[in-house]
Amino acid sequence: MKVVCVVCAVLGLFVASVARAADVRVVGIAPSEDVSIPYRCTWGYDWDERCYRDDSARLPLGGAGDKTWRAALRFPLAALPPGALVLTAELSLYYDGVCTAPLRRTQPCDAPAFSIEAHPVYTARWSTARELESGPAVAWAWLDAADGHQWVTWDVTDTVGDWILGVPNDGFLLQLPDDSESFDVAGPAFPSSSFPDASVRPRLTVWYLLE
Repeated sequence: MKVVCVVCAVLGLFVASVARAADVRVVGIAPSEDVSIPYRCTWGYDWDERCYRDDSARLPLGGAGDKTWRAALRFPLAALPPGALVLTAELSLYYDGVCTAPLRRTQPCDAPAFSIEAHPVYTARWSTARELESGPAVAWAWLDAADGHQWVTWDVTDTVGDWILGVPNDGFLLQLPDDSESFDVAGPAFPSSSFPDASVRPRLTVWYLLE
């Protein structure tokens, strides 16, 4: 009679899973490009004065009196080797209680919470378009300001996986939802890739296996 060793089978699965976990690698990627872009900014003779792009140490979102801001971030994927199988990819920005304000300023946030969407960008050359074309939202983050300073994270696994497979990587566009984005609703002004404190700059973290 054949005897099945249940303990042996369970132990074998455990050893296999541990070995598999040991193969998981992780890489943190800094943006190659990040900038906030004005939307709903009316055309006029003073376009360049009012509707400038914000390539400063902050990535403002939301309303600023006469425009609304959306933040674009692009991450190079050269650090991922050919054949990498993406397990998880997370886009992270740091909230430090600072929000958007008119006239190139910032202010302390007074909203209790924010919902922020991540959209894939469909414009390859950002400098050629006043407003970037983007697709439907692929990830969402809920920021509760009562929790204080914190990392805000979007699960962008599927999108990064598509980029690895050859879909054009034109970056992400972060924005407040359409139904709450307006001139008088300020959103967070996250530290950008040029923020003095490097520990709170945006990052894309990817966990992957080599096939």
